[in-house]
Amino acid sequence: MKYGKILRKLAIVVILPLLLVLIPAAPAWAAPVVTLSPTSGAVGTEVTVTGTNFESYAGDYVSVFFDKTEIDGTIIPDNGTFTLSFRIPDDTKPGRAYITVEDEYGNRLGEKRPFIIEGMEIELYPMDGAVGTIVAITGKGFYADERVTFYYNGTKTSVGSEMANSVGEVTYHLTVPESAVGVHGISAQDTLGSLTAADFKVTPSATVDPALGAMGDRVTVSGTGFKDRVYVTISLDNIELAKDKTDKLGSFETICNVPVMKPDTYEIEVEDDVGNIAKAEFIIGAGVSLSPITGNVGTPVIVNGTGFTAGETVTVTYDNQEVATAVPNGNGTFSVIFNVPASIRGNHPITITDGVNIIKRTFTMESEAPPVPKLSLPEEAVEAEGKVYFDWEEVEDPSGVTYTLQVAADEDFADIELEEEELTDSEFTLPEETLVPTKKDAPYYWRVKAIDGASNEGEWSTPRSFHIKASFLLPKGAIYALIVLGFLGLAFLTFWLGRRTAYYRRP
Repeated sequence: MKYGKILRKLAIVVILPLLLVLIPAAPAWAAPVVTLSPTSGAVGTEVTVTGTNFESYAGDYVSVFFDKTEIDGTIIPDNGTFTLSFRIPDDTKPGRAYITVEDEYGNRLGEKRPFIIEGMEIELYPMDGAVGTIVAITGKGFYADERVTFYYNGTKTSVGSEMANSVGEVTYHLTVPESAVGVHGISAQDTLGSLTAADFKVTPSATVDPALGAMGDRVTVSGTGFKDRVYVTISLDNIELAKDKTDKLGSFETICNVPVMKPDTYEIEVEDDVGNIAKAEFIIGAGVSLSPITGNVGTPVIVNGTGFTAGETVTVTYDNQEVATAVPNGNGTFSVIFNVPASIRGNHPITITDGVNIIKRTFTMESEAPPVPKLSLPEEAVEAEGKVYFDWEEVEDPSGVTYTLQVAADEDFADIELEEEELTDSEFTLPEETLVPTKKDAPYYWRVKAIDGASNEGEWSTPRSFHIKASFLLPKGAIYALIVLGFLGLAFLTFWLGRRTAYYRRP
């Protein structure tokens, strides 16, 4: 008996392991896994839910819930992997939401996954600056894959728009428009009408154009970002150059004359009535002033220069014609005067140079035409002698005048018989026999106009008529006949004289 029990125990110990090897083991299933892509975004963001290790639920129907609201569902395939996509609902509030997968009995399969719904906001960089500053606007929480519209300073007119990306993020670059000093809102709105904003502070700024000049130059000073509708004072090195008034957007533009200053780098300062200040660098080099800058032929012009090379000859040219020279003193300044030469109306370049510094200025010649001459002699419809004397009233003009006289065979002056130009006197005597004598019913016509030293031409005077007296008039046929007879007579006389000479020479 004792040995039998021992044998039974040994048999169990040997056979039981063999049975465990021969009986197939039941499969061990891995836990289901749920993943999201992306894990954060704005409303409208498309979220992909992926399930893996769902083999034990093959053939079962599972549902996807977004914050306890069923979004979609699917039947698990044999490989245990599924994918579903949905968009974050429009009415979702910013914050954390959970996405879960459940079976038909409400049992959650796998862990719940959080999704962060971004709130709408924008950030600005920089947050302050002058008009014209380019501001980088970055935003999130906008309706995904839809257009975002940007506004400035609360206006209803858009300053631009950009598409949000797939998670509702957007980037836009805004150039700050004209606006007065202070804080202005930049807002962004998506297609759902949701709006967010951030503040940008406008600071005053000033510019000078050109930024390099000299005594006597005219420069344009402009400013933006000042207080609206107030006066601004423009000064250079504490010398007031001008005053102006800003518009409703805090901007202004005015022209200033550069004062007499030694060459150096300065700052032009602009300050409005409430203390806003902006500065702009301005460089003064060698410079020249003209006085006056407009006039007529013969006008005396004073040229003052500064910043030139001491001891070097400075040459002044007008229309490339040398009109004056000067030698700067030890401070590099000089003063010289010249009379404007004869030149046509309009602008004329004046160049001042010492070989190193070259300064250009402009003199404007007057463009007013001289008056119309009044005719005196011969009077209307008179009979004149062959040596006709023309006379008219003298015309006054600051540039000096010359006259042009015309005589024509018709009242429209289409057939000009005589033209005399650049007459310096208000009279002219026609050489005798210049014009063919005419009858009263076929007179000559004459007129005069004045031209000043700047080539400004006045109007023609009202024409007058006259005819030339002839002591004896023959028909043209008779005149030709007399010419032929004279020629024949001369030939006969020559022949006769030749014959007579030959007769007396006979031996």
